[in-house]
Amino acid sequence: MEEKSDIVDATDDDRISKLPEPILHHILSFLHAKDAARMSTLSKVWDSAWNSLPYLNFGDKLFSKSKDIPRLLRAVDQALANRKKHKISIQKFSLWLPHYHELCYVSSWINMLIACNVKELKLRVNRPVYEGVLDYNSLTEAIFDAKTLNVLSLDGFNIEMPSDDGMIKFTSLRELHLSDVFLDEQFLQALCTSSCNLEDFSLQDFDGLASFQVAETSLPKLKRVNLKNCPSVFQLVDIASINIEDLKISTIDGNLKVVKITACKALKTLHLNEVAVTDKWLEDLFSSLPNLEILGLLGCEALKMMKITSDELKQLTVFYCSNLISVELDTPNLMKFHYSYDALSTFRLKASVLLEATLYLDPQTNYFEWQSKLTKFLANFNHSKFIKLLCDCDKVIVIPKYLRENLLPPLYGTNILQVCLGNLSNYSVVDIIDSILWISPHLDTLSFTGALRMTMKLYSSPLCACPPRRRGKVPPFICLPLVSPVTFHI
Repeated sequence: MEEKSDIVDATDDDRISKLPEPILHHILSFLHAKDAARMSTLSKVWDSAWNSLPYLNFGDKLFSKSKDIPRLLRAVDQALANRKKHKISIQKFSLWLPHYHELCYVSSWINMLIACNVKELKLRVNRPVYEGVLDYNSLTEAIFDAKTLNVLSLDGFNIEMPSDDGMIKFTSLRELHLSDVFLDEQFLQALCTSSCNLEDFSLQDFDGLASFQVAETSLPKLKRVNLKNCPSVFQLVDIASINIEDLKISTIDGNLKVVKITACKALKTLHLNEVAVTDKWLEDLFSSLPNLEILGLLGCEALKMMKITSDELKQLTVFYCSNLISVELDTPNLMKFHYSYDALSTFRLKASVLLEATLYLDPQTNYFEWQSKLTKFLANFNHSKFIKLLCDCDKVIVIPKYLRENLLPPLYGTNILQVCLGNLSNYSVVDIIDSILWISPHLDTLSFTGALRMTMKLYSSPLCACPPRRRGKVPPFICLPLVSPVTFHI
């Protein structure tokens, strides 16, 4: 009997249930709505917390895995109707419907969410297929009356202007994320006029727009824009927002040729993926954007001669710009550099001594010509703090011994080197390490990832009386049989 009494006392001492309801709401906000609803069976306190919960995340798998879709639809209806009845403000609502057949419920849900002053709404509905053609879902015009919305994410909809007054009333909207949608310039201009507090705008996998234009007086608080997978008909980006700091643009096929952003004086980060920018456009960019610190160029095949002069640039990525023949970088404060190298005729670099470089070595020529140019290219990074080399095969990184006789080691001042190898098909591990230690003879740490995995700590040994090293020669080393990391005495 005493044991039973102890159990009852322990059950009564439920400290979590005694927490204030806002804290219980915070705990439940980390759960999907289905799991949060299950918590309501624990006690009256948890039942009350669930029924007043302002965070409803139905996730992206609930409907796709359910065998009873009508029951789930009624549950969402009931949850929203209950909150509307008791005038409970909804902070966040998130749901993905994999079946467009239930679209009729969405309009009702949006109306109830607006009545509950929803702050954040994320809604995705899979697009329907009519006669073999992928179509877009209709979106109720009531959404444009959501004056309390701070964050809106829509996926799979045809976004059309309201037919009554043509007004968009997103006066509180700070973030807008549209994916897999159809929209036009008329909607974009109405958005620019009405959403004076918008800070973050992303547009992905869209149709309908041929251009993206934001005037200087529009969207005064806009800081971040992401235009991802722009379609073939998309021809112009013209942004004059003076406060924008982060801009990302990517296209499907590289047809975008006109990007006007020189008025964006506050721009710090710019990423362009398959955008047809020219040599002149890039050279003039830094004189117009004095605060640009991070630049990414991927698949920009119109570039042939890259010339960048900037004291502010701190991070640069250049990948798969396959028509480049010359690169000149006067960037004394550059700290991070990611680059795919394929034996350019000219490469000159001025960067910080603290530079961390990641170099993808991709030979597009015969290996004899490649190895000669590689050593000259690597010499640009002689004093870099850290270098990472990415190679598809070992042949890329092994410099033949007869070439070393007449060359200086290119990375004479580098201390930390990481090599990622795709496969080992031509040389032994000893040959690879021998070549690396010639390329960078003063390493403190050498590590391999990919097909070869090991880390080596290298340091001078007082026990080893090595003769003075000759030009192009690596001093002998002794490999001690230690557990990883492997240590070499030089």
